[in-house]
Amino acid sequence: MANLTSILGDNWSPPQKVIASPQSQFIDAILNSGIQAPATIKMDGVIHRFNSGEKGNEKPGWYISFESPIPVITFGCWKSGFTSQMRAETGIKYTPAQEMKLLSQMAEAKKLRDAELERKHEIAVETVSVIWENCITASPDHPYLKRKGINVHGARVTGDGRLALPLFSKDGELSSLQYIDANGGKLYHAGGLTGGRFLMMGEVKNRLYIAEGFATAATIRECTNEAVVVAYSANNLPAVTAIMREKYGAQQDIVIVADNDASGVGHNKATQASAKYGARVVMPPIEGDANDYALAGNDLLGLLNPPSKNG
Repeated sequence: MANLTSILGDNWSPPQKVIASPQSQFIDAILNSGIQAPATIKMDGVIHRFNSGEKGNEKPGWYISFESPIPVITFGCWKSGFTSQMRAETGIKYTPAQEMKLLSQMAEAKKLRDAELERKHEIAVETVSVIWENCITASPDHPYLKRKGINVHGARVTGDGRLALPLFSKDGELSSLQYIDANGGKLYHAGGLTGGRFLMMGEVKNRLYIAEGFATAATIRECTNEAVVVAYSANNLPAVTAIMREKYGAQQDIVIVADNDASGVGHNKATQASAKYGARVVMPPIEGDANDYALAGNDLLGLLNPPSKNG
């Protein structure tokens, strides 16, 4: 190998690797996670919130960063439900004591995050309870209900005309609200828990249906006169199915009615829930949900209760 010093001179040395500042590395990590990042990162060990890309003033993004002894950040988005951690590259070799301090800081970050999340949930519960109590019963003439061809089923209306739908825990606690405007735009109340939360329509008699959305559930309820559970989302189907199976026992006939969406998420989540908790899965043969299927003039009752193969 050539002696570069003899060629380039005694003062030559290999170029040093340029390492970005920890703040820049952390901002890049947040952006690479798929959400909007804050303009700056404060490495002060305090939880900070930022807009992760949502409209309006909501700030579901959060981070906690420490500068010493090792630059580290824990960040996430409460709305998306993810958390991530990373330590900055500095080119420094740290001592065992410093590494131990890092573990302590990460544990502290988790403690702060959990405490803030609990506080947000408590505030949300108090807020949605007040909102729900002050809402009025929805009219069957509400634009969304009319367009979907469904009855009220306990829905209420906020002061600005949006439908308000409750999300209850398995213990019956009101955890959040879903708002639906006249055009069908849906939004959960900020900070409220939605995972494992649901709305029950009717009393369980024979069969129990689980559907993704309110309009779908209402359509099934009116078609079958059986109890229907609103899971509110495809991702929530496994958790809600688990609750229903535990509550009503192994012998209860449970049918999950999945949306036939282009992404396949509805079918995938329904299949997961079915395999794990024992339930039949039904899905419209055309793209859309059970409400779309019925409004198109199809036989929803026949889809939900196909003739027995032994009949």
